[in-house]
Amino acid sequence: MFRNYLKTALRSLRKNKSYSLLNILGLASGMLVFMLITRYVTYELSYDGYHEKKDRIFRVYKRDDGNVYQGTDQFAVVPAPLPTAMKAEFPEVEAAARVLRRQNALIEVGDEFFIESNLHGVDPDFFEIFSLEILKGDPNSPLTGRESVAISRTTAMKYFGTIDALGQTLKYGEEWSGKQFFMQVTAVFEDMPENSHFTIQLAADFQGVMELNRDDSQSWNNSSYYAFGLLATGNSFEGLQEKMPQIRAKYADDPIDEDGQESNYIIQPLADMHFTSNVNFDIAPSANKQNLLIYLGIAFMILIIAGVNYVNLATARVINKTKEIGIRKVIGAQKKSLLSQFLVESSVLVFTSLAIATFSLLLILPSFATFIDKPLAVDFATVQPWLVLLILGGSMTLLAGIYPAVLLARFKPIASLKGKGTVSKSNAMFRNALVIFQFTISGILILGATVLSRQLSYIQTMDVGFDRDQIVIFSVRDQGLRDQIGAFKDEIKTIPGVVSVAASNSLPNNISSSTSARWPGMPEDGERVRIYVNTADYNYVDLYGLELVAGRNFDPNIAADKKGILINEAAAKAIGWDDPIGKEMVRTWYGDTGRVVGVLKDFHQHSVHLAIEPSQIFFNDEQSRISVKIEGDLDRTLKAIEAKYLSFNPKYPFDYNYFDDVFDRAYQTETRTAELANWFTALAIVIACLGLYGLAAHKVQHRIKEVGVRKVLGASVGRILALLSKDFALLLLVAFLIASPIAYYVMNGWLNDFAYHISINIFTFVIALVLMLLVAGLTVGYRTYRAAVRNPVEALREE
Repeated sequence: MFRNYLKTALRSLRKNKSYSLLNILGLASGMLVFMLITRYVTYELSYDGYHEKKDRIFRVYKRDDGNVYQGTDQFAVVPAPLPTAMKAEFPEVEAAARVLRRQNALIEVGDEFFIESNLHGVDPDFFEIFSLEILKGDPNSPLTGRESVAISRTTAMKYFGTIDALGQTLKYGEEWSGKQFFMQVTAVFEDMPENSHFTIQLAADFQGVMELNRDDSQSWNNSSYYAFGLLATGNSFEGLQEKMPQIRAKYADDPIDEDGQESNYIIQPLADMHFTSNVNFDIAPSANKQNLLIYLGIAFMILIIAGVNYVNLATARVINKTKEIGIRKVIGAQKKSLLSQFLVESSVLVFTSLAIATFSLLLILPSFATFIDKPLAVDFATVQPWLVLLILGGSMTLLAGIYPAVLLARFKPIASLKGKGTVSKSNAMFRNALVIFQFTISGILILGATVLSRQLSYIQTMDVGFDRDQIVIFSVRDQGLRDQIGAFKDEIKTIPGVVSVAASNSLPNNISSSTSARWPGMPEDGERVRIYVNTADYNYVDLYGLELVAGRNFDPNIAADKKGILINEAAAKAIGWDDPIGKEMVRTWYGDTGRVVGVLKDFHQHSVHLAIEPSQIFFNDEQSRISVKIEGDLDRTLKAIEAKYLSFNPKYPFDYNYFDDVFDRAYQTETRTAELANWFTALAIVIACLGLYGLAAHKVQHRIKEVGVRKVLGASVGRILALLSKDFALLLLVAFLIASPIAYYVMNGWLNDFAYHISINIFTFVIALVLMLLVAGLTVGYRTYRAAVRNPVEALREE
């Protein structure tokens, strides 16, 4: 029986090639988007899931009441003694480990130098907490002392060409500290999966790294370390959290600093770490769980739109199937067999679409993974992908195919043989509701994509208060070169094409250090002013085009400017100075006072997500972050700069960036979101238009005799086009009225995450409405025009 159903379904689909093609195109597109998005979302949700004790692992971060930094008072780093104290004080803590991250660590192996960004100092308990597969060495004791190190498979192959690297030695040193020491490889571990919140390539003994960096592991006043722990079986994170104030009470020098700032320690389960976006100095970038849910919602909406498409096209085709149904019923076909027949036809369409979508997924997934910078893949050698595809295909068959099948199966034989019984008010209303639903979703996506694009355009073109073009930046990490920074800058200035050279501690778009502003005569009981601090030389202001609104820049001819200070307008306002020039301020970093020589116009020292805050620039011409303004041939000038750099024989390689690229990377998430939104919106519109085409075909077929009569009576083509199209325009208008407030609410909430943003004005809605009407008009217009120009005699002959 099933074989006969299948043969009949294939004949029917071959006979109606345009119907089949439209359905397959819509369903395959919807399924492809659904599979892409769900693969991305499931990958993000899989972070850290491979650890055997994942349900008991936690980290500790802190909240400093009264210390808001870059929009939040939460910090991922804590004092070094905290984990040790927790393990000693609380039996609930089975293991605790400190982690010290060292970026740009210089490793020497024989005659070769390597720059490592993933060297971490760790306590021995680290290997008890996290599941690292030990390939070589003692799994129970990977680290054996202060000069021991465990390295990853990739690092072992890079350094020694083999994973059998036990006993090999590495020389690790910090140029700035002038100290180096040899580390012996005591373990090699398998590379940590990429879906780890943080990865480690070299795990050195914590105490050894601390001593090399001259850090005090007993100080509660230096929060520069990450803390992880393992909860003993039978305990809860909530119970441990309730006990954390005891740590503060016992170690009195920690909770309160000189400004009355209180630190509270927060227990966070491992499962939540990857989705914490409001914590400063996190050990690795985090994901936004809200964005993932939005993506998942879009995936389901597009899949539903594709299913609605099928229903619309199937019901539009009902008229052509009525006589077949009548004949089948007259010769004895039961309702059950008719249902089975049309469900088989639906399943053939759905699974054909699914096969095309799966093949397309294999082609597109590598490019999609590169775009979102995630190692996405599907392993068809396992059962899980096939099970997911089977569930997806079966669900779509039932959801999309059941209504048309039931609609056809319930026709009465006599009415079916006369070609009647296919249109009812309830069925028409249902189809109209489906179109409204499709274009409501499309309207929301159009409005959302429009707002996203406008906000990104605003960010890229707004006056941020400094220049971004033709500036190259790089850091001088080699201590020998740092000692000659003045001579090095002078050498660069001699290169043709170099307009200006400046040295600073921070770039103008990311001033990361902050402190409390202090000045003689400040009120003792006044509210403290948080101020961001940068240091720079004489050329910094001019190179970046920072504008002075009062006073002057640092002057090399004025000796007192060695202690000069520049502040921005926000600082003058926060302190309450109407005329700041000549006012004294404490130079916190240097322990002395200096005088304000100039006031800078406010510039965005952070992302436009944050408001402009008070900032100050101290003079210092020996900083190691170099900015070079270039004109003319960039490549040739850069090669000359590199040659000058290498002439000083540094150990670190020459590594540079363009400042405008650094600026754009701060908004990489928004850029990707906007591009994805544009693609998804375009695809949703195409799929929705296929459904609209189906409804137009249905209505035109139903009113074909009416069109013939009207043409015989003298109606023009334009009049008939207007008659057949007005209903669709009304449906689109209803969809737009539903979509507008929803899109406004969602996008206005998204914009509120930016301190500086566009406003959603009437022009945004006009653009969206015109686009919807234009696309729908072209879709409906094609089908209705064919009916309007048709010979009326042919229409009147149909029975």
